[in-house]
Amino acid sequence: MKLYSNPASPFARKARIILHELDVKCEIVNVNARDDEDLRKVNPLKKIPALVLDDGSVLFDSRVICEYLNHVGNGRFFPGMNIFSFHTGRWKALTLQALADGVMDAAVACRYEQVQPVEKQNLDFINRYRLTISAGLDAMERIKFTETPTIGEIASGCALGYLDFRYADIPWRALHPKLAAWYEAFSQFPSMQSTVPHT
Repeated sequence: MKLYSNPASPFARKARIILHELDVKCEIVNVNARDDEDLRKVNPLKKIPALVLDDGSVLFDSRVICEYLNHVGNGRFFPGMNIFSFHTGRWKALTLQALADGVMDAAVACRYEQVQPVEKQNLDFINRYRLTISAGLDAMERIKFTETPTIGEIASGCALGYLDFRYADIPWRALHPKLAAWYEAFSQFPSMQSTVPHT
């Protein structure tokens, strides 16, 4: 398998964490999604991550890729359901992943907007993205995270790591002490340490 990734991407980081945690062998190909036109030959949406399987087929969107890697590696990051109990935490994990992904979507879009020349920046967009980040963090502050991490915890860790990487001006820890305490412990996992975002 081959994962198209970038060390700065919080979405690709989700997949790299699962690869690390489950010891799934995969070649990592780092690309710049904005500038690399060849990426469109792999993923027509020109986004990362994209996972090329051994048969040449391609999976894209971090949610699909992470669930596939969890399946291949016999992981535990996507709680299942059975005929005896529907209260296994699956929907909580998937909803938490969607919340964290929404924070990452807004943060990445805001970053793209802010690196434009000043005359091309749309302040309304920037303000909207920042409001989404803030509301997402407020919601995450109210969540009770599980002791055994799921995809929801992984996505949340990636979202917070991206904010640390790109948004030093957002004092999210001071405003969200429970979330900060959880992240302080979660960020010590070796898979989190080995995938810290960088340029």
